[in-house]
Amino acid sequence: MTTSNIGPRSDHAPVAAVPHNDADRAYRRAWWSLAFFPVSFVLAFVIGEGLFSMLTDGEVDPAVWKVLLSGLPALVVLVLPGVLAVHQGRQARRLGRRDGLIPAMVGGAIALGVVGLNAVSYLLILLVE
Repeated sequence: MTTSNIGPRSDHAPVAAVPHNDADRAYRRAWWSLAFFPVSFVLAFVIGEGLFSMLTDGEVDPAVWKVLLSGLPALVVLVLPGVLAVHQGRQARRLGRRDGLIPAMVGGAIALGVVGLNAVSYLLILLVE
């Protein structure tokens, strides 16, 4: 028996050349994670302001630990969609979908930008007062 050498055999096809369904799923999840930024913004605002009002009771100059204790959970909620986008985007790339880094970079940039903006604004408030 002889085999034909006309086309490539399916058992010799490269694994990483064709994206799998898992890679496509991770890629879609990465983009959908970014859609949750508006929801996380509202939740972070409610959490941060709620904790801040409970801890300070209307103080004009609250202690730094009170600001951090109310701000850190809010920041975690706010950056969660970016963290999920980075995770899913990297997973999509690992599974063969090269463009999975695009939503990962977008989510990471937004998350780092939010944290940086909050840190700079708080430091400026401390310096001005």
